[in-house]
Amino acid sequence: MNSDSIAIEAATDGACSGNPGPGGWGGLIIFDDNSELEIGGSEQNTTNNRMELTAAIKTLEKLKTFKLKENFKLRTDSKYVIDGYTKWIINWKRNGWKTSSGKAVQNLDLWQKIDQLRFNGLIMEYVKGHSGDQQNDRVDRIATNYSKGISIISNLKEEESSVDFFEKKAPAAIQELFSRNELILKFADKEYFLSSLELSNLLGDENDLNIKQYLPFEWRNWKLIPKGEKYWIIEKKEF
Repeated sequence: MNSDSIAIEAATDGACSGNPGPGGWGGLIIFDDNSELEIGGSEQNTTNNRMELTAAIKTLEKLKTFKLKENFKLRTDSKYVIDGYTKWIINWKRNGWKTSSGKAVQNLDLWQKIDQLRFNGLIMEYVKGHSGDQQNDRVDRIATNYSKGISIISNLKEEESSVDFFEKKAPAAIQELFSRNELILKFADKEYFLSSLELSNLLGDENDLNIKQYLPFEWRNWKLIPKGEKYWIIEKKEF
């Protein structure tokens, strides 16, 4: 993305182990130049609803820094977030942030925060979780990984120190090939979706034709498989 990129859509999800328990949240922002931004985070003791709300809040905060498409759409599998944002919050505010029965609103701090992040034209769209929706699957994976203590950065950089000696001694071309295979292994292990541009950057220009044809192909130890109409997944070949 660059300074002129326009955000056209976003997806969010939250996850929690135990409810309450360790939780994580994830967000995905998609831009008009086909670039994407993943964000995520974790909390030690939380609930699934708080993580769903936090995912939406953090994504809306990030969106404040970008130009947005008109009638911007935020997609989530949380009816709790959608109904609260579009319906319940109106009556809560009229009642002094109380429910219709006079009780305190649960997760009041987060509802007040998301209410402050409103902008005209925002559309909250429900997507069924675990239904094969690519964006929802990605943010679910980010949130779940964070709930397990696996961050986006550590996904790619874990075990980095174990190859320090190799990086100092091996020729530059071999170092580059090793690093590339290490990254591919991590993408395969985490089952991340990659766009065609991201896959081309990962595998190198020599694979551009294979990628443009959008057909399954193999590269060294790996199988590259189209997913949906836009993304790729990586699987290790069996010998």
